[in-house]
Amino acid sequence: MRATLKCLALSALILAVANCSTTPTEAKNQSSLAEQSAPAASYPKIVLYTTAWCPICKEAKEYLTSRKIPFTNVDVEESEEAMAIFSEKYQARSVPLIVIGNDEAILKGFKREIFEKTLSELKK
Repeated sequence: MRATLKCLALSALILAVANCSTTPTEAKNQSSLAEQSAPAASYPKIVLYTTAWCPICKEAKEYLTSRKIPFTNVDVEESEEAMAIFSEKYQARSVPLIVIGNDEAILKGFKREIFEKTLSELKK
């Protein structure tokens, strides 16, 4: 039953991003970005659920990296546990999914303005 749910979740994810490019442009490994200029403590924990082939995921990673905002990247295709959290806990069906803090904010998709506003409100 659980394997069937995972297959269905993955199928739904693939269908949801069917218009995205399918050429992998980044490594698929989980990764963290260490804060280089501002103290990491000034930001809440940020987890970015992605796939390697999604252009919006790439945009979100580039945005965070260019602003030296620390985050953990989790490729949902690389880990069954990550896919379960992504699809079952957060009821997500498309990437990227951004979880800020201890589930204080959950953003489905990436819009720079919405991310900045949410982060600003949480940092107060």
